[in-house]
Amino acid sequence: MNKKKFILLALLLLCAYFYELFGGMPATVPFALQPVKADTSLLLAPLDSRPPCTAMVRKLGALASINVITPPQELLDNYNTPADKEKLFAWLKNEIPQHPAAILSADLLVHGSLLGSRVPLGTINDEEKFLTFVNKQHALNPQIDMAVFSVIPRLLVSDQLIPDSWYQWHLMRYATLKDMAETFGDPYFTRQLLAIDARIPDDIKTKYSSLYANNDNFNKKLVQLARADGLTLAIGQDDAQPFGLPNRNANHALAYMKHAALGSSGLITSGADEISVLLLTRYYNKLYNYKPRIFVEYSSPKVAAKLMPYMPCSVDASIRDKINFIGGQLTDNAAVADFILFVHCGDDDNQPNKAMLQKLNTLLISDRHIALVDLTANYTENELLIPKLLKAKVPLSRLAAFSGWNTLSNSLGTALSQATLFTGQLHRLPQSEHPSLYAQNLNFTVERLLDDYAYQKLMHAQLTTLLKLKSYTPTDLGENKFFAETLIRGFLQRQKIQLLYGDLGRTPFYRNKDSNYYLTGIDINVNLPWARIFEINLDTNCSFGENHRQRNSFANI
Repeated sequence: MNKKKFILLALLLLCAYFYELFGGMPATVPFALQPVKADTSLLLAPLDSRPPCTAMVRKLGALASINVITPPQELLDNYNTPADKEKLFAWLKNEIPQHPAAILSADLLVHGSLLGSRVPLGTINDEEKFLTFVNKQHALNPQIDMAVFSVIPRLLVSDQLIPDSWYQWHLMRYATLKDMAETFGDPYFTRQLLAIDARIPDDIKTKYSSLYANNDNFNKKLVQLARADGLTLAIGQDDAQPFGLPNRNANHALAYMKHAALGSSGLITSGADEISVLLLTRYYNKLYNYKPRIFVEYSSPKVAAKLMPYMPCSVDASIRDKINFIGGQLTDNAAVADFILFVHCGDDDNQPNKAMLQKLNTLLISDRHIALVDLTANYTENELLIPKLLKAKVPLSRLAAFSGWNTLSNSLGTALSQATLFTGQLHRLPQSEHPSLYAQNLNFTVERLLDDYAYQKLMHAQLTTLLKLKSYTPTDLGENKFFAETLIRGFLQRQKIQLLYGDLGRTPFYRNKDSNYYLTGIDINVNLPWARIFEINLDTNCSFGENHRQRNSFANI
């Protein structure tokens, strides 16, 4: 009898679990997504072959009616193997005349990749070849809207470089003190600089000093090229801090741009991976004369002044930088904003709370377009809003944009770009195309939730630990790549079910006078683009449904 009661209780609990997970899902009929039609094209020579620099730009381009063309995969880099620069130049020479706009990465075409620029692999001759190529192509195709970007190398020593990595702390301190001594002229900083200088081997010190001296000279040449040819020039600062050799080079580049009177065509920004997306968004805004009005809402007043990891400036300064980059404008009036940028930066001093959740929930159910940036300074789940929002069943399917990957700069650039392109398209496209536009935008948001939150915040650290326990190297998987991919697929398959049935599929992501539109399914395809676990290559293919319009209520927190 006791055994029967136990089985009955277990069945009841199982039924309760499945009701909680699947119950409340609306009845719909399939809605066939019609992808937004491309009106124009843009050629992209990306920073490297990673998905944020290639696939993400193509997907956001598709949302914006821009067909982004990237080089064949076999011409691009593959982790430590640089791109085939000669074949890339030949491919670009043929492709450039066929498109009205082009974005060219100097790091790809000089060094073979972003990683290559940190060594560096390129020479002065490679730099001159790139400059000559751009100048000639612009002369042959003056009608093309051309942008060039380059990244100031980070000082963080690459994993494989030994003995350089033994002096990581010393190099970071040396770089900081050198910039501070030059900026302030303070004898105290100068004495500290001389002390740390004596502790670093001359060959390593010379190597890194030369890296930044050469980069500084190249930036000066890029400014001259931009002034002579009327190009847009963007220079990024990768994994930075308030003081250091990268920051010093950024200040020098800004001075060169001002001296050359580049005006709005000369851009300095923190970050690297998101620059292509930002340039795409800037081009869209210029093409369609769209200047999005953006209202910033922080989860807490503390957030604005915070200095997040790998950033040279505060959160507020970073937001202003990115909005200026894309050609947007800040507004103090939320009522007139095209969208609201909601920024949360969690840390020991800014933990998620009920007031934050209620604030965001109120915005989402008010039919405002909300772009959410959800970050953690310590890279831990408990500092994020997303898990609390999911638990409270806040209607996240109504987000206009979401991002929360590794740095503030990357996340701001992605979320601002997605929200700008989405709201810009709402102004351009007829209302008959809005259901498909909303659906296509949600597909991208789902991808970001699975990548930035589920993989990066929930799984990445655990996967690293598991691989090390099996004596596998997370940064050099080799033949163990398939094992890691299998674990990732299984984890994300479970996460997509929880996202769909726990939150995203419960409330309509779009409503018009006739119908409510719902997310009804999520299919994913995921692999590791390189033999490391730092990033994944994720494609989502969502399915959607609609039902006749009826009043829906959103649960309060």
